[in-house]
Amino acid sequence: MQITVFGATGTFGARLVDQLRQRGHTVIAAHRGTGVDTYTGRGVAEAAEGSDVLVDCVNRMTMNGRQAVDYFSHSSRSIAVAAAEQPGTSVACLSIAFRPEVGESKLLGYYQGKAMQERIYRRIVPSDRLLMFRSAQWFELVDAMTMTVGPLRFVPKMRVQALAAAEAARMMAEAIDSGETGTIEVAGPEISDFAAIARRLAEARARSAGEKSPKVIGIPLPGPASRDGLIPPSPRLSDVTVDEWLRTR
Repeated sequence: MQITVFGATGTFGARLVDQLRQRGHTVIAAHRGTGVDTYTGRGVAEAAEGSDVLVDCVNRMTMNGRQAVDYFSHSSRSIAVAAAEQPGTSVACLSIAFRPEVGESKLLGYYQGKAMQERIYRRIVPSDRLLMFRSAQWFELVDAMTMTVGPLRFVPKMRVQALAAAEAARMMAEAIDSGETGTIEVAGPEISDFAAIARRLAEARARSAGEKSPKVIGIPLPGPASRDGLIPPSPRLSDVTVDEWLRTR
């Protein structure tokens, strides 16, 4: 198949491109560096031309609900319209595993944007040509969510069932390769929280450098993210634990 991956240079997109190419697919890697901007729609139709599947891995990290909804509304619509203009073209969207109360929370604006993204695809793309791939959080996100203040590390205490980004990319590539549609949720083998993962990551790095591990402080979040709002109820599981992932870094 020919597959266009939008957001092909991101944490997930780059791994997915590699996985799809290993499976023998022709992959068009679309991103701003190639003149494609899904928010404005520039270059989207051209990048999609001739592809059997369009994959949305585009992302913008913001907890501002207005900004998140605006971004994901424009971006997903431009890809969905490009698919609609090519009869038979399917769409695979990378989303996040979260329960409805998270998408409705005013405290978690990013998830409002992702909820809007899913609604737009379900409205425009026929169900038999849409794969909604909902991944739990990745181990790799811990660094991005860590705030360093001198010797201290502050990390949101979010209850998660995290997995390695490479594992999520492998599982999505398998689903695309086999032509799956509908909704798939994937997660890691254990439920933990970002603060606990950050402590293990900090300890591993300190051991490697022969240094003392910094103190990691978990900051409790109000609302559903501190409970089971981010835990998918019946996901497909990766068997790579955080300790196994750390050994590969």
